[in-house]
Amino acid sequence: MAYHILLLASLGIWLSNASPATISKRAALDDCLKTASVPTLASGSADYTQSLKPFNLRVTFKPAAYAVPATVKHVQDAVACGAKNSVQVTAKSGGHSYGSHGLGGEDGHLIVDMRNFASVTVDQTAQTAVIGTGGRLGDVATALYSQGKQAISHGTCPGVGVGGLSLHGGYGLISRLKGLTLDNILSADVVLANSTLVTASPTQNADLFWALRGAGAAFGIVTNFKFRTFTAPESNIVFNYYFSPSSATALATALTALQDFTRNSQPPELNMRLFLSGFTTFSGVYYGTRADYDKLMNPLLSKMGISSGSVSTNTWLNTLTSFSNGPLKQVTPYDTHENFFAKSLMPEYLSPAAITALSNYWSANARSNSRSWYLLFDCHGGKGSAISNVSADATAYAHRNATFKMQFYDRIYNGNYDSSWFGFLNGWIKAISDASPGVNFGMYINYADTSLTKDEAHSHYWLGNYEKLTKLKAVWDPTKVFEGPQLVGS
Repeated sequence: MAYHILLLASLGIWLSNASPATISKRAALDDCLKTASVPTLASGSADYTQSLKPFNLRVTFKPAAYAVPATVKHVQDAVACGAKNSVQVTAKSGGHSYGSHGLGGEDGHLIVDMRNFASVTVDQTAQTAVIGTGGRLGDVATALYSQGKQAISHGTCPGVGVGGLSLHGGYGLISRLKGLTLDNILSADVVLANSTLVTASPTQNADLFWALRGAGAAFGIVTNFKFRTFTAPESNIVFNYYFSPSSATALATALTALQDFTRNSQPPELNMRLFLSGFTTFSGVYYGTRADYDKLMNPLLSKMGISSGSVSTNTWLNTLTSFSNGPLKQVTPYDTHENFFAKSLMPEYLSPAAITALSNYWSANARSNSRSWYLLFDCHGGKGSAISNVSADATAYAHRNATFKMQFYDRIYNGNYDSSWFGFLNGWIKAISDASPGVNFGMYINYADTSLTKDEAHSHYWLGNYEKLTKLKAVWDPTKVFEGPQLVGS
């Protein structure tokens, strides 16, 4: 009885906003999910309302239905219901997407929330772990550590879901030594568009395995990953320096020195980032001795014009906490939200002209901007990076040769982010691009840029891999069950 009351209430909300065909499709989808006993959240319930509240409050969408499967069969049945009723199906692993891709990236999707797939099981002898796609990084890190002090390479935000991170990249502060998160996937269990469950690995469905590692959201719903693990390093050198460039010239000098060092001299044991904002920091981790760290870093700091900061020795979990935006342990439901617009660049090389244009824009436009913006340079590639040492065609991830992973982020803490402010970051990207004729810069889908058209997204997110991905999409999801505004094949 309660289900029918809530269903009628849900349909009542849609009556004023949807066509008769849409209402009929929604009712048929609800009936299909109910008949298959797939757990769902009723529209208007507290859990439903909370689950639809996106990480980026600027980008909100309303789904056709919201499933919360507890078993693999539930996932299969949900996909079957979506396909049968011509409703696009979207997996949500964490809900941290900048473009709300976990909510479909547009209205009208069947959301398959993988929150119940969050287990972490370690094989200490083999140094592998099976991890559910709905696990959040902070919980995953602590669970791995509690089982033989194991770890995987992953990002810094503890609330991010394993699924979205792993299927599209996964950069963090041990990635230059251990690779991206997706580089450490040994296999994945995947529910396909025809609702069958398959394993993808180097020896099973190898072409699907290739596509999953960089463009996975368009190819199926991963229920579990098997990862390669490593024993977490302790006694890590964590550093944080303060940097106040006095002019565009000073910033350009620092960036030039940083780029040269990253491309040519930075060893894999050193992972670092430059955070440019109203205040600027240069931070990272060195997995080695303090004496070797000083010998390596002091010349670079001098060239960049940096003199003050702090250096400490941290355990693995304390190292993770040093760079997180909150405690590692996560609470349910996830309730972290911001209001922002973001962009990215993944340049193989920033020419002197591009660095000058970037720095001049910072001086003329960013320094006077009172919103809470930042530009983060992660030292991603170069000769010493495990990321760049993977061949360009080994996975769908297209940015192996990117020196920097640059995240442009503009946010406000009160009120609504106005679309007229897009020009600030778009102008910054344009200044760099105009100074780089003939260069098609890569961009990172995990920093989803909602201002990109689908063609722009395809071109920048996957570069030369896109043509191969479209062919594989036609094989593995010919009816485009797993669709989204910026995904492969959209």
